Amino acid sequence: MEDHAFGKHAAVAQKLRPAHEAAARIRAAVEAREDPDFLIVARSDAFWVSGDLEDSIARLRLYADAGADLVFPTLVGPAELAEVRRRVARPAMIVDMPGRALAEHQDAAVVLYYAFSALAQFEALNQALARFKAEGTRPGGTQELEKLLGYADFAARARRYGETD
Repeated sequence: MEDHAFGKHAAVAQKLRPAHEAAARIRAAVEAREDPDFLIVARSDAFWVSGDLEDSIARLRLYADAGADLVFPTLVGPAELAEVRRRVARPAMIVDMPGRALAEHQDAAVVLYYAFSALAQFEALNQALARFKAEGTRPGGTQELEKLLGYADFAARARRYGETD
């Protein structure tokens, strides 16, 4: 759940929902939760939008009071995260940013490595394309991919329900 008002997160100016509206949405999600293992994460873009740590902390405290299990202050550095952890009675989640040392995550309970997989795929694709350009070889290993995806089990289920090869 987040206090970002609408649209795609981008580098352009953002608009926030009023904090009381965001808290009401979090409270509704908490009350509707059926699985106690389902975490409600309260994301606040206040620090990203204004750089105002006090506003961000006030919002995160309101969201914690509404029942959020984790708070997620966006774009905070290590000093701001430590302050959030001191003043908000919930574990914190952060997004890993390129160039940030792993030691900077020490106050976070959860670190979202949002681009890790995409960047690893991009790196592997670049390597495969360079090899293809230089040597004319294509990536192989479809058997390994099918094993990873559990294709044999999928095919067995399909056959069991009448699908033929």
